[in-house]
Amino acid sequence: MDPTRSMLLALARHADEARLRCHAERAAVRARGETPARSEAHAYHVQANLCLITAIGAADLPPNFRIYDISLSRDPLAAAEQLRQIANAYDHSGPIEAAHEAARLAYKAAFAEPVTAQEQQYVDLLADLPAARRDKIVDLAEQRARHPEA
Repeated sequence: MDPTRSMLLALARHADEARLRCHAERAAVRARGETPARSEAHAYHVQANLCLITAIGAADLPPNFRIYDISLSRDPLAAAEQLRQIANAYDHSGPIEAAHEAARLAYKAAFAEPVTAQEQQYVDLLADLPAARRDKIVDLAEQRARHPEA
């Protein structure tokens, strides 16, 4: 695949990932009963789309430019949407699970055991907290797990 097609598909993949991340963040905010607001994820989503659209315009694509037997529209916005759909449909990076299968199995095995009485107490305490407090505690616990010296 030539560099232009590779670059456009890579940008389209990033733009679509940014869109999904933005929507997931908004859904999480709504699930907590809060009102969604613009966030960094939204700003990244907008920038990724602008980058893709600018790259399409700067590439000066010929009228019959094709990727995976699909002719791109001459309109940069329509072409960006086509590229995002193409990037999802033809993602040949391989299954994510293959590279991380050992870690996934270890993670699954660690939590396959029944919950202990102490862990059940933690579950009960967390369940009684409001969603925002529970999320904050889980975030802090994950940060401590990543950086135990902090």
